[in-house]
Amino acid sequence: MLGLLPINILRFVALMAAQVLIFSNINFPYINPYVYLLFILLLPFETPRWLLMILGFLTGLTLDLFVGSLGMHAAACTLIAYFRPVLISIITPKGAEFEVEPNITVQGASWFLIYCGIATLIHHTAYFLIESWTFYNLFIALLRIIMSTAFSVLFMMIFLFLLTSSKKRRLA
Repeated sequence: MLGLLPINILRFVALMAAQVLIFSNINFPYINPYVYLLFILLLPFETPRWLLMILGFLTGLTLDLFVGSLGMHAAACTLIAYFRPVLISIITPKGAEFEVEPNITVQGASWFLIYCGIATLIHHTAYFLIESWTFYNLFIALLRIIMSTAFSVLFMMIFLFLLTSSKKRRLA
């Protein structure tokens, strides 16, 4: 797992830079894509839950510091870090053999789409409900959750496809 440390640090820096410099500046109504979640989703399978939660908290806190969101990203990222092992065990077929970390090449695009979609939906639901702190405009909150989840997953999948060679990628 220590051999993966440099790639995960590079991934963290790249995703955080993309989030802060590009995706946080998208100003469409009801669309707030958050691709930095991919850092948490691509951590090795064997990462202990306590470390996942610390890394999730620190990842969210880093974005909170850059965008001034007062801990909302830290809370939402800690939540998906907590649920990540359960989510992986639910969507993974019994007896499936995976590599060290989630990989679109090994798991396939459909597995990754489900994985990213559910995790992003959990994050966005927590984030936007904390942000609004009310159920007064529930329809608007639901619209933001759905639209932002769709665009976040789209951008995450594009990112994964761009970084994976077409010879290695499984579309199943």
